[in-house]
Amino acid sequence: MADSAAAPAQRADEASLWGALATAGDAGAFCRAWLALQCERTPGARSGLVLLETADNQFAPAAIWPPAIADATPLRGAAEKALTEAQAVIEPMAGHPDVTVIAYPVSGGDRVHGAVVLSVAGTHPQLRQTLLRELHWGVGWLVSMAWQHQAGAHGRSAAAATVALDAIAAMHEEESLEGAAVALCNSLALDLVAERASLGLTEKGAIKLAAMSHGAWSYKRSDLAEHIEAVMDEAQDQAASLTWPIPDGDTGIHLQQQRLAAVTGHAAIAAIPVTDRGLPVGVIVLERGVDGPAFSDDELLMAEAVAGLAGPALARMKREERLVSGRIRAKTVTAGQALLGPRRPLAKTLVIGALILLVLLLLPIARFRVSADAVLEGRVQRAAAVPFSGFIARSYTRAGDMVKEGQLLATLDDRDLRIDQARSQSSVDQLDRHYREALAKHARADMSLYGAQLNQASADLRLAEYKLSRTRITAPISGVLVSGDVSQLVGTPVQEGQVLFEVAPAEDFRVVLQADEGDIPFLKPGQKGRFAPTGLGGDTVPFTVTKLTSVTAAQDGRNTFRVEAELAGDASAALRPGMEGVAKVDVGHHGLLWIWTRSLRNWMRLFFWKWLP
Repeated sequence: MADSAAAPAQRADEASLWGALATAGDAGAFCRAWLALQCERTPGARSGLVLLETADNQFAPAAIWPPAIADATPLRGAAEKALTEAQAVIEPMAGHPDVTVIAYPVSGGDRVHGAVVLSVAGTHPQLRQTLLRELHWGVGWLVSMAWQHQAGAHGRSAAAATVALDAIAAMHEEESLEGAAVALCNSLALDLVAERASLGLTEKGAIKLAAMSHGAWSYKRSDLAEHIEAVMDEAQDQAASLTWPIPDGDTGIHLQQQRLAAVTGHAAIAAIPVTDRGLPVGVIVLERGVDGPAFSDDELLMAEAVAGLAGPALARMKREERLVSGRIRAKTVTAGQALLGPRRPLAKTLVIGALILLVLLLLPIARFRVSADAVLEGRVQRAAAVPFSGFIARSYTRAGDMVKEGQLLATLDDRDLRIDQARSQSSVDQLDRHYREALAKHARADMSLYGAQLNQASADLRLAEYKLSRTRITAPISGVLVSGDVSQLVGTPVQEGQVLFEVAPAEDFRVVLQADEGDIPFLKPGQKGRFAPTGLGGDTVPFTVTKLTSVTAAQDGRNTFRVEAELAGDASAALRPGMEGVAKVDVGHHGLLWIWTRSLRNWMRLFFWKWLP
């Protein structure tokens, strides 16, 4: 082949090629126009060859593209294999490893009428699938021409090819199997002047009605549909086209056709099997009314031509319509070829990265930690309360100050107490004098009266002196004031028992966690964790869980439990009681996916438990 690997510099205009195909006067012109159009539409096409059967049952070139090719020998080997094996052949071109040769048989019914061979630059698997699909559809035109030739050889009308082309063109306009089936039935009913055309598809050995002409779906689940399906089964079981009335010399069984004619009153019925490479795909049933003539041999040939062309297309659409064995399988095969083939490094890299990410998400290599809001408390807290009702006279400290045991914190106003003390002292002195006078006079009644009054006055005096001694409020222990600032309350009244100050040891703390109730099953005493106070700017201190309590609290619409923990080691000098932050407790190791979806899984488990019986 002279420079067969070089693409033509100039390609014919696609519109003119379609025009040449439509106006072709003989088989040679038709094949040349078809091959030029097919190569024009094929990416990377280098050369093409069409071999067709001649009158003496030999195969000869019917078209070569580009016409300048002097030797098509490199394409003949693949063509002979396709003719012998009756299936597609894909192989590299001899002497040109970067060029792929694809040969596809031109077959109709049980015969192979020829082969189409293309040489294409590149060997990518995805390109192969695309080219095979394009050839699968394009070869239908050559099959139609072969049927036309066969009809002419038998003296029948060339209208069979026209009907077949119309039907296949109508199918190609639809994307779904259902749409293509309806289009096929409508085209057959119109071209063959049938009152109704029906198509049944084979599923697991049985035929199911798939489409009727002119949208006659009201009969799909009726008794009529069952009779039509019985006719389809009858034709498929005999693997032959059947007509009613029975023609002379026909030895087939027509029992179901007779029953359908009796039910519908139709005068003519034809059932034509649809096959793909010898395998059953479905059956076409045509019906004519009472006044309609029987189907002639020419009309039966037209229907058989349509069935021969429609079979591969319907079979492919059936496979693509299936979810598991069709689309998913095709996508899986394509993905596997991309991953295992010599190309597509980006796809391989992405898949390997996804597998590594999946392994990292599933392996228990991440630390699972329970988070909770926490606050720092003193282990021991003492309160400095008001000993009696009165007024604050003076304040010496406020919250946050370091104090020592016995240090004066505040004083109460003692002016009223001193007046009460003086009054009580005066009453005691006066009553003591009256008591002595009564004692000197031996007046027992007066002695008893003044003695009782003297005791009462003495008790009032002692109470006043006690209150005066308690006007100084001091620190009960050494530490830090965690609450209390009465500097703004000087002169205001306070009640007996009112807490003015709280003192906690400066270096003896504990961490209190408010753990969510969903995290309680993961917590237990002895677990380690770290506490990050907000005021330390991200610094953390270690702690050990010591106690899980039953004390609950509601925070932000969720239920929490109080969990206590001890700080490990020496506490930082910057820590102060009352500091808030976030604490995390180390529970164990789990996969990242398990950790991230834990809340969702708990919610779903509770949701299904609630609603399932």
